[in-house]
Amino acid sequence: MSLYALPPGVDFAHAFAEGFWARFRALPPAELARIQIWVNNRRSLRAIEDTLALSAGRARLLPRLSVVSEIGTAPLAVTGLPGAIDQTRRQLRLTRLVERFLMAGDEERTAAPPAAAADLALSLATLIDEFDEAGVPLAALDHATDGEHAAHWARNLAFLEVIRSHWPAMTEELEGSAPGPKARQRRALSALLSGWQAAPPSSPVLVAASTGSIQTTAELMAAVAGLPNGHVILPGFERDLEPEIWDRVASGEAPEHPAAPFRQVLQLTGRRAAEALSWVAEPAINPRRTLLGQAMRPAPVTDAWHLAAPALAADLPSATEGLALIEAPSPRHEAGAIALATRHALTDPDRKVLILTPSAALARRIAAALAGLGVDPDDSLGRPLAQSTPGVFLRLIADVAARPADPVRLAGLLQHPLMQPGMERGPHLGFARRFERVALRKRWQDQRAHALPDWPDAGPEDATWHNALAERIDPLAASIAAGASLSTLVEAHITAAEALSCPTPDAPPAVWAKEAGAAAQRVMARIASAADAYGPDRTGDYPSLLLGLMRSEEIRPDAVTPHPRVTLLSPREARVAHADLTILAGLNEGTWPSLPGEDPWLSRPMRANLGLPSPERRIGLAAHDFLQAAAGRDVLMTRAVKEDGTPTVASRWLIRLETLIAGIDAVSAPAEPTMQRLRARGAVYLDHLYHVDRPAAPMPRAPRPSPTPPVGMRPTQLAVTAIETLVRDPYAVYARHILRLRPMDALDQGADYRDRGTLIHEILTRFADAAPGPLPENAESLLLETADRALAEQISQPELRRVWRARVQRFAPWFLKTERQRRADLRQSFSEIEGHMTLTQPPGFVLTARADRIDLLQDGSAAIYDYKAGAPPSPQQIKSKFNQQLHLQAAILAAGGFEGLPAALAERGAYLGLTGSGEGGKETPVDALQDEIAPHMAELSNLLTRYADPAMGYTARRAVTQETHEGDYDHLARFGEWEAGDG
Repeated sequence: MSLYALPPGVDFAHAFAEGFWARFRALPPAELARIQIWVNNRRSLRAIEDTLALSAGRARLLPRLSVVSEIGTAPLAVTGLPGAIDQTRRQLRLTRLVERFLMAGDEERTAAPPAAAADLALSLATLIDEFDEAGVPLAALDHATDGEHAAHWARNLAFLEVIRSHWPAMTEELEGSAPGPKARQRRALSALLSGWQAAPPSSPVLVAASTGSIQTTAELMAAVAGLPNGHVILPGFERDLEPEIWDRVASGEAPEHPAAPFRQVLQLTGRRAAEALSWVAEPAINPRRTLLGQAMRPAPVTDAWHLAAPALAADLPSATEGLALIEAPSPRHEAGAIALATRHALTDPDRKVLILTPSAALARRIAAALAGLGVDPDDSLGRPLAQSTPGVFLRLIADVAARPADPVRLAGLLQHPLMQPGMERGPHLGFARRFERVALRKRWQDQRAHALPDWPDAGPEDATWHNALAERIDPLAASIAAGASLSTLVEAHITAAEALSCPTPDAPPAVWAKEAGAAAQRVMARIASAADAYGPDRTGDYPSLLLGLMRSEEIRPDAVTPHPRVTLLSPREARVAHADLTILAGLNEGTWPSLPGEDPWLSRPMRANLGLPSPERRIGLAAHDFLQAAAGRDVLMTRAVKEDGTPTVASRWLIRLETLIAGIDAVSAPAEPTMQRLRARGAVYLDHLYHVDRPAAPMPRAPRPSPTPPVGMRPTQLAVTAIETLVRDPYAVYARHILRLRPMDALDQGADYRDRGTLIHEILTRFADAAPGPLPENAESLLLETADRALAEQISQPELRRVWRARVQRFAPWFLKTERQRRADLRQSFSEIEGHMTLTQPPGFVLTARADRIDLLQDGSAAIYDYKAGAPPSPQQIKSKFNQQLHLQAAILAAGGFEGLPAALAERGAYLGLTGSGEGGKETPVDALQDEIAPHMAELSNLLTRYADPAMGYTARRAVTQETHEGDYDHLARFGEWEAGDG
């Protein structure tokens, strides 16, 4: 019998070494060195190798250790086999093949744009590997379905002709029929097993720490189990699994059970769970493992919980001893609590901490929280090259060069930390920030012919910097625009990246520095070397192609000396890891376990017909890893109850465990519910985290800003539109007119409501010029034609033109209907006219205005109208003197302050809201305008006189229309650190 097991929770490396030396210690050194041990991954190899050396007792030759997944590259296992196709070459050939397929013109097969070719090629490469790993020929796609299926699956099968027919022919013709990596792994395994069958190895062969969930690995394990000197040691395997559970696992009815990953191995060896032997002396019954085993029972047989409850109740205190649960408000709090728990454990100099999480994002949070406490974990969770500093730099260069000038991407490149185009970073940032203000933060109309926009009115030094930047980017941009080959583009890209990241000609390019830079350099070198696989033709979407090639590359953190007693791993890497405190982080549904993703190419029935593994097998692996880790001595389980403000669902295993424990408590009736005790143990770290983040003393609330600048610095001239701002948000007047701060447009600022208002004013001004007298019969068509011309001239986006044109079309009937009444006694109309007047109180203060429209009437009086793109002010707002625009303009008109107009009394006026909703518009008339001028001017004089007092402050948001109002200077006033009721 050569099938062995070690139960969950056992220190696998030490137990393996114990069993190994018990069997082979007496062998001569040469025989010992000929023993072969195959393990599941490199980390397991190092752990087992170190443990074997430490437990050898004296200096010995150690057995040969190899990784199962590296059989295809092991020199002794691949003699005579053709080399596998280079991954980058395969990706490039598949991408080119997919591009041609997408551009073939067949609508049934072109559901994706050509820019998606790189992503589709990566997905197809993964599918090819699945076929190769399972030993299923691609020709089997002809029999993927044996009945009716949805139309989109039929389209998928049509698209899969890329790999069904074209790919094999292409590899045969252009790559010498080089197999894929998984196909070569299978061929190497077949060659190895054939050699064993012809001449079984005389030395022992062992496979350890692998579940055999992958077909080729299971075949190797079964073959080793059949050797005279073969030994297979299963990790975290329950030999005493109840028959009713094993029957469901063996039949495939329970793919989510922790024993499900071992199903293939046991089927190939023809054994049941109970037939596996113990590798070492049978350990004592572990109450924790018993409890977890019950919690993980398949759903159809959880009725056994009722029968097991009395026995479990007796062992529940010892089963939950050392078990704690943290339910944090957010992932940030979860990471912080984990860091505190780790730091607390390290106060014991003999304790080791193992942190497990399948979430790379959470792992980065935990590593950052630990770093804040002075602990750098041994972190094996890398990050994608595409998201690294040099990866982002390379992608930004490609994006800027390949696409019409995009202010967001260009600003990102200019501000990137690696950017040093022939000068030190400090001077470069000075030029970059000026260029951003002048050339990038403006209203863009999609007129972006070049990668780098011009710099209007640049000074000599600015122009030199701008030219140097263009010299480094333009060659790549020109190559892309000319449709150059991939090899040419990669060479130009590398040259541009090096030139843009070198402060001096003899300095090494910063883009290739450190671990991430070296990884980026390797990827670019591989692309350059394999570029011929893409072909000499015009390169497709180069930025998308680059991103697709980067996605498969992960980088480790820069070399640091990690803490020797803290390890941060993914669960699958930790099958042989063991620690005094094990932390299971991210126990939420969708994270641990991650939900099985939908295969984009094949439905579940299709996969079953083809003999491909079910997506649910990953859940069984995750369940096994959870059980293996949670069965340890001291275990801390953590989860975040909310993520990005959205409630999360606890992991199914946590829910099962809590349900089971609640049922056991119902039998034993403890003084304190067990789960409450587990949560209380975890809450200690959340409490500590609260105190860590809490300031030593209460912080007083920030006061509402109300600066009091010297009187000599206060404005002596304001527009009538600024008067309402002075009433509602005086701080905005202070920031604009005293600090002289102007809001900048956002990068790539699109047209917004302000532009819409300006455009409506322009349309109505042009319409008034085109139809100055009584409205003609074709007034509506004339107004819409005027709108069309203005929209075509000022708005380049077709979709926005359609939306705004529809708005004009909706308000046009209402406007023209009311306009006839406004023009009934019209003598002459003036639009967009400037005016001003000097006040006597306070002396010398100048009030300016730009009137939307002033009508001189037949009786010598006037009417003033103000256009609003949104809702007009309400009568109450006008009565409360918040909106004084028309009254103040009427005062300027009465004083003869408008250019080219005689003094006139404005008897009426109105605010016209051209909203395009409801009836199309809304009017707020001011009929007794002339009678209300005096009180409004008196109120204005009082207001301005108060601000002539040095003690009067410019208070932020003093009387805004509503709390949701967003002012241009709210961030400067630090709104949010104080409330509206303060001050």
